[in-house]
Amino acid sequence: MTTILILAFGLVAATVLIHTTFLALSIRWLSVRNDGSAYDFHFWPLTWLFVRLVWILLISHTVQIAIWACFYYWGAALPDFESAVYFSSVTYTTIGYGDVLVSPPWRIIATVEGLTGIVMCSLSAAFFFSVMTRLFLNRQH
Repeated sequence: MTTILILAFGLVAATVLIHTTFLALSIRWLSVRNDGSAYDFHFWPLTWLFVRLVWILLISHTVQIAIWACFYYWGAALPDFESAVYFSSVTYTTIGYGDVLVSPPWRIIATVEGLTGIVMCSLSAAFFFSVMTRLFLNRQH
């Protein structure tokens, strides 16, 4: 049990590292894009900016899900990689269909993945809305 928890918290650390790396790269991309000039606040340029930002966040979450899936597959918790990716996806996003299950020792890790997914998705939402707020507040100055 202790080994499983240590592994789970190692995966949490890897997940946080991946997510913060993507957020840092997003901040750099946004700051380079805003080289002191004002953003174009017309509908399509602003929409395109937010679409690309959401893509970056989704890629980050996909990489994180893949890390957890690799771990399930490596540990033979699931029969094939496709099942591992599917299980990891529905666990990370807390959808939890329940059609694919892991054995009891792996349930603890799955629970930690679900909690981690909630936090990472919340962090993405907060980041997205902070970017929106910053852009719109800068527009008023």
